[in-house]
This record gives sequence, structure tokens and C-alpha cells, in this order.
Amino acid sequence: MFLNLTQRSVVLAFIITVMNISMSMAQEPYVLHADQQAHRLDKYVHVLIDESESLDHEDILSDSIQKLFDTKPHNLTFGYTKATIWLKLSAINPDSSLTWLLEIPAPFLEYVDFYQQDDQLLWQHFTSGYYRPQSQRVISHTAHLLPLQFGQDGTSHVYIKIAGRSPKTFPVYIHEKESFYEKVRFEDVGYGIFFGILFVMFFYNLFIFITLKQSNYLLYICTIVCTFLIFSSASGYAGKFLWPESPMMNFYAGRMSLGVITIFLAAFTIRFLEVKQYSKGMYYLLVSLFPLSVAAAILTATGLLSSAGNNLISLSTIIYLATGIVCRIKGNRTANFFIAAWSVYLVGGLLLTLRNSGVFPSNFWTTHFVEIGATMETVIIAFALGDRYRRYKEEKEEAQQRALEIQQEANEKLEIKVAKRTVELQHTLDTIQLQKSIIEEKNAELDAFFYRVSHDLKGPMATMLALNNIASEDIKDKEALDYLSKQNGQILHVNQIINGLISLTLLNNDMIEREAIDFNKLIDDCIDTLRSVDGFNRVLLKRDVQADITFESEYTLLNAIFQNLIENAIKYSKNQGAYASISVKSDNKEVVIEVEDNGTGIPDEYQTKIFDMFYRANNQITGTGLGLYILKRSVDKLKGSIQVDSKPGVGSIFTVKLPHH
Repeated sequence: MFLNLTQRSVVLAFIITVMNISMSMAQEPYVLHADQQAHRLDKYVHVLIDESESLDHEDILSDSIQKLFDTKPHNLTFGYTKATIWLKLSAINPDSSLTWLLEIPAPFLEYVDFYQQDDQLLWQHFTSGYYRPQSQRVISHTAHLLPLQFGQDGTSHVYIKIAGRSPKTFPVYIHEKESFYEKVRFEDVGYGIFFGILFVMFFYNLFIFITLKQSNYLLYICTIVCTFLIFSSASGYAGKFLWPESPMMNFYAGRMSLGVITIFLAAFTIRFLEVKQYSKGMYYLLVSLFPLSVAAAILTATGLLSSAGNNLISLSTIIYLATGIVCRIKGNRTANFFIAAWSVYLVGGLLLTLRNSGVFPSNFWTTHFVEIGATMETVIIAFALGDRYRRYKEEKEEAQQRALEIQQEANEKLEIKVAKRTVELQHTLDTIQLQKSIIEEKNAELDAFFYRVSHDLKGPMATMLALNNIASEDIKDKEALDYLSKQNGQILHVNQIINGLISLTLLNNDMIEREAIDFNKLIDDCIDTLRSVDGFNRVLLKRDVQADITFESEYTLLNAIFQNLIENAIKYSKNQGAYASISVKSDNKEVVIEVEDNGTGIPDEYQTKIFDMFYRANNQITGTGLGLYILKRSVDKLKGSIQVDSKPGVGSIFTVKLPHH
């Protein structure tokens, strides 16, 4: 049976297509042995580095591009290259009962495209990648998966396109399905432990922060949060479980957190180790990480340098470790924990960085030791904070104990001093009491002496005044009269001094002999004794005495009060229209004595001094300076009070209040 022309053309085209496919796939297939459940194919794949980043799958199938694939064994460590990486692999499944999964366990790869032939020899396209939603993946997973399809001859042909700016260092595995999910469960447990430790440390430090209110714990809490975001994003767990349809969150949560955690760790290191106290150089070096973190975030966000964040973490880790060493050398014991923590983390970070840069291949240690280091660093720093809190508590207790000892010692010394002072004070008081008794005895003798002398002088002085008055009536000579007038003034002045001395001796007497007081008679007696005072005749004396006042007091002291108040009003009166108003009122509590005049008044600056002994506000007025002093002492003796309201040119009001007894 012969084919017609059309049929022959279709068959020819099919043969040519098969030949092209065979040529394009001219690669010795890898045999998937059933006794080996996981196969690593890094050295069995063919590699094409597309520097132009423009080739698509159709371009790859062309003979010219196929010739560019490197067939030599490779460690798939390309570092931070911007070029697109194409991988070509073929695998044979001898046992059709087994299902195999192709895995690239590098969650950070940004764009991963799988091209696989189906049973009809047609190419199927599947997508995955860091920046692609989970719903666009053929299998939702943290890594990049492809279920392998095998043709009738048991062979699977796959192209893999890897693009983006993330580090292109990764392994390629083919797993038997059940074995793969067993591995996944193991990895989930491992990451569960890792994230669980972070959560425990978060709440542990949060509790201590709430308790102590120390900013060190708050800063460390922030670093734990950033650590969680970075590793959950880099491991793919955040992209799968937290924001499966928002892949850009991986970028912000993971890569942008690198700069933020650097700032928090620098601030934490400065405060935790008290760096400024131990090393100014390391302090300024740590401070310089703040602007560097901002710059790294900008470079990462703009894509100008995708590795900026990772490079900064590597640099800052070395700086943190060096800071701990310097502070420990200079005597900071807390730095022991700090050095241990960052030593472990530094090893893991360097392994990861060197892997991402293409220096080391991708394996368990280069991939996961950084997480082990981060776990140990987190726990050790937490212990360091706890140790610092314990030492702080011990130092506080020691300080309190020392303070109590010092206080007790001070109290003992104080008690000794107080006892000694008490003895000295008692001796002093005894001496003072003895001296006081002697002084009182001498004062009593002086008072008795002054009283006798004053009374002895009072009689002759009265006689001299009488004789002087008689002589003034008989002598007509003007000069002689002037002489007698001056002599009379001197005798009156001396008589005032004598009266003052008598009043002072009465004030020093502790005994007060009370008697019923007739205020009208008391005022009359005072006025009679003041008739010889200069200016008496030009002053109009008014009185307003409340009737039926019952009051008992020392007559002599009251007489001194009224006499000095009235005499003061007369002596400082005006030449024309002068008056002095005397008022006495009483209630159940006290007697109020008020003497008002319209005299010259007392300036404000003198009002606080007029009751001092021998003080005289106006030297032009004759007097001894004892009147108001005796007045104040008399009021105090009777437990009363005195108030002055005076304005120059207007007059004065003296108010005396004496309590009923």
C-alpha cells in the first residue's frame, strides 16, 4: 500500500521533527535506579549561560544554541550573576511503578521555568520562583518542584530556565515521591524547631522587657522578629504559608529586613556591651552601620546590587564579633556570651555567603548552618541577657547589703556621737542653767537696786520740779526765766528716764498681781501725769470706753501701756487741730485698746524698729527711746499683741489686744 503525496509529506515532517528533537536532546540520560530514592544530578546536567537574558525555549531548541551547552560536569555555583542559566537534563525510569519529582531546593531563586516533553512529544511549560504565587506552581512547596513525565521509552527530557538577581547557587535533585515527602516532613520538623525557638525567645524576652522596662530587651525582640522574617522568607515557608499569593512580600520581609536587623543589632550591641565606655573606636564603627544599612536597603530595592544586604550582614557580623572581643579584653565580662554567640553565627553566615557567591557548593552545611548559627546565637544572647540580669540583680543586692552595712555602721557611729553630744549638751545645759541662775540672781539684785535708786531719785526730782515752778513765778528776769525753763526740761527728761527704769524693773518681775481695772480712772491718771509734756495743751484728747468692762490685770503694766500710747500721740502731734482718740472695747475673748492720732506719722522703713530699745524715729522730739520698748514688753508680758498702722503726714493708729484670763 502506497502513501499519497500528502501523507508522505506528513510522515517526512514528523521524521524531521523527531530527528531535530533527538539532536537537541543528544544527551546521555541519567538512570534512576529504584534502590536509590534520591539522585543528585548537578554533574549530569548540561549548562548554558545566557548573558543576553533574551533566549526563550524555542531559541534553546535550535541547533546553533544546542551547540553552546556545556556538557562538562558542573557544580552549579554561579554566584550573583545577572545572566540567565539554562539547564538541560534527561533521565530514564526503569521502573514505571515509581513516581519521581525533580527538585531545586533553593527557595530564593526568583524565576524558575520548567519545560518538559509529554507523551505526545510536545513541550509543557511550568512555572515556579520566589516572585511567583504558589497558585502558579505545579506543586505548592517551599522549593521548586516538577513531577517528571516519562515517554514510552521511559525517558524524560527537561529544560530549566533560572533568571533573576538572586544568587544562582543550587543543587538539582530527583526524588522518589514517597521518599521526597518523607524528607519534607523531616525538614518541616527541623524548621519547626528553629521557628519555635525564635517564638520562645521572643516571648521570653518580651516578658522580661515588660517586667524590667529595659530597652536592651526591646531591641533584641526586634532582632528576633527580623530574624524570623528573613529566614521564613529565605526558606520559602513564609511564601507558602503566610502570603502564598503575594510574592513581593518575600522581598520586603526577607531582603529589606537585612538592613533593618543590622541597625537593631548595632544599637543592641552598643547598649548591651556599653561599647562607648570601653572603646570609642568600636562605638563609632558600629554607628557607621546605620547609614550603611540605609544604603544597602536602597541598593537592594533598586536592584543595583542585589547582594548588598547579604554583604552588609557579613561585614556587620565581623564588626559585632570584633566589638565583643575588644570589650572583653578591656574588662567587660558580659562579652563572653556575646563572642560565643557571634562566633557561631559568623561561621554559618560566611558559609552561606560563600555559597551564594559561588565559592562553595550547595549542601546541608552551607545551606543550613546559618540557621543553626542563628538559633545558637539567639539562645546564647538570651542567656547573656539573663546572665546580665542575674548579675545586675546580684550587684543590686550586694549594693543594698553594702548600703545596709554602711547605714548600720553610720547609725552606730551616730549613736555614739549622739550619746557623746547628749552628755556634752547636758553639761552645757547645766552650765547655762547655773549661769542663768546667777544672771537671774544678779538681775534681781540690779532690779532691786534700780528700783530703790529710782524711787530715791523720784522724790528729789519732784521737789526740784516744784521749786523750779515756784522760782519761775517769782523771778521776772527774762534770762533767768530762760535758764529755769531749760533746767525744767532737763529735769523732766531725767524724770522720764527714772520712770522708764521703774517700768523695766517691773517687767523683769515674773509675778503678775492682777486686780480689777477701771479704764476711765486709768486713763485719767495717765493724762494727769502727762500734763507737763510739751504740746499737751494743743492736743484734743477724746475717749470712747465701753461701759461695764470686766477685766483683771497688772495695773502698773496697763498704766505703762496707756501712758506711752497717749504720750506718743501728744509728742508727735501737729501744731494745729491735733487730737488723740482713746478707745477701749471688749468681748468675751479680749480687750481691744486703740489710740489714734493725726500727728506726723511714722515712715514704713521705721515701723519695724520703733519697738527696739533706745530707738527713736525722730531725733527732733525729746525722749529716752524707752517708751515704745516698754510698751511692747508690757504687752508681751500680758500675752497680748500690738499692731501699728501709720502713714506720714496722716497719723498713726496703735491697736493693742489683751486676752481675758
